[in-house]
Amino acid sequence: MKRVGVLLVVLVVLAWIGSGLVPRSEPADASTPAVVAEAPQKQAQQAEVSKPEPERPLTVAEKKAQHEKWFGAEMIVAAERAVRAELKDPDAAQFKEVRANYTEEFGVVVCGRVNGKNEFGGYTGFRRFVSGGKSVILEGRDNIADAWARACL
Repeated sequence: MKRVGVLLVVLVVLAWIGSGLVPRSEPADASTPAVVAEAPQKQAQQAEVSKPEPERPLTVAEKKAQHEKWFGAEMIVAAERAVRAELKDPDAAQFKEVRANYTEEFGVVVCGRVNGKNEFGGYTGFRRFVSGGKSVILEGRDNIADAWARACL
């Protein structure tokens, strides 16, 4: 049994060495000093070529796209959670046209439509909502016209 264990360990070590995970020492040859001497020159040339351009300020459209990309998915999940908390039957909520939108005034907000059930168990129809992640403005309950126009259009 010991022999099988030792043989197995030896095979694993040989496979590991053969896979290239273990660094191997390379034989030194005469061309190594020339390569080492050329390295600083190549680095100096690369430094000259790859000078970073001065950063320009982002345009409003670029800033909007960047914020929507960074915060969009997180905000949509948080907004759907907040909208569900406002409904009679949170598990039956249906969402459509949900999107993250960035405005200078509000930052990233989520706009969309939700269909929920009333106390009788029937769906009420899709209603617009605007959410900042924690708070919700829901059509039919709140005055959504101003918020929708300023944050979602």
